[in-house]
Amino acid sequence: MRIIYTLMKNHLPAAQSVIDLIGNTPLVTLRYGVPDPGPQVLAKLEWNNPTGSVKDRMTAYVIQRALAAGTIPPGGTVVDNTSGNTGSALAMVCAVLGLRAVVVTPEKTSREKIDLVKAYGAEVIVTPTEADHDDPSGAYQTARRLARENGWFDLDQYNSQSNVEAHYMTTGPEIWRQTEGRITHFVCGIGSGGTFSGVARYLKKQRADIANIAVDIEGSVFTPFVTEGREVEGQPYAVEGIGSDVMTGAFHPDTVDRIVTISDAEAFQTARIIARTEGICGGGSSGAIAAAVQRLVPELHESDLVIAMFADSGLRYLSKCYNDDWLAEHGYAHAKETVT
Repeated sequence: MRIIYTLMKNHLPAAQSVIDLIGNTPLVTLRYGVPDPGPQVLAKLEWNNPTGSVKDRMTAYVIQRALAAGTIPPGGTVVDNTSGNTGSALAMVCAVLGLRAVVVTPEKTSREKIDLVKAYGAEVIVTPTEADHDDPSGAYQTARRLARENGWFDLDQYNSQSNVEAHYMTTGPEIWRQTEGRITHFVCGIGSGGTFSGVARYLKKQRADIANIAVDIEGSVFTPFVTEGREVEGQPYAVEGIGSDVMTGAFHPDTVDRIVTISDAEAFQTARIIARTEGICGGGSSGAIAAAVQRLVPELHESDLVIAMFADSGLRYLSKCYNDDWLAEHGYAHAKETVT
């Protein structure tokens, strides 16, 4: 019996590791706010990646390239700052490849995200949320300092051009293939900027008339830079995963055809409505993407095909935007309102 099982096992089609399962995430029709007849809007569900977010793509690509180039030694340490999703991706990839992961994250990161990072065996360092980009006690500067002092590999997702390249080489072609080249609009949040910039650049190379729509959150610095060409000081905001308090090297403004800015409350409310009406439970950033799509719909034609990137799952925010008490405590009680 043991011999038979061994023979069967050796012939089963299976991935060699969970890293091989990254990508090829599904598309699902998004109906909320879209008239019938109307354009086709498809949400790309990135929580189908192994750790539950789009960040698996970039992290695996960058780390594997660095290992192949000898930039990371066998058994070496990788560090980065993150609002959570890159942290779990970093921890997972390092676990599979026999590396050590150190993740630096601000206090505003959800408990679920921090616990997931720890589940993969990574070390987590929590820094004050109010510390800005240049503050030595903040997540960004802490990660850079640890990399310098210890000789660790610094993923530095916010400035890494390999972040952009990962999506140009993999995510962009995947979307083009899945839509059979019929995509007319790409709607995606900007956090580090790597996902948007890489995919947007690839799609433009395939067809110049594709509209690349970037989604930002109120308080972030991206919108004034893109629309007015000026840098401003970022203001606090609650949605995780999109927005930034500083311009990032991974964001290429020249790839943006249009930018749509969404408030925290609108993002949270839209995410909750979609979960209750369509069973698509995305994070707050997915709510922002869906809200941006709603603004675009009146301008679209029935022949248009929109891809909306849903970066992660609402399961990571059960203690935050899906928690009525948390919403009330942080001044977003009106975001609890949903359709009946």
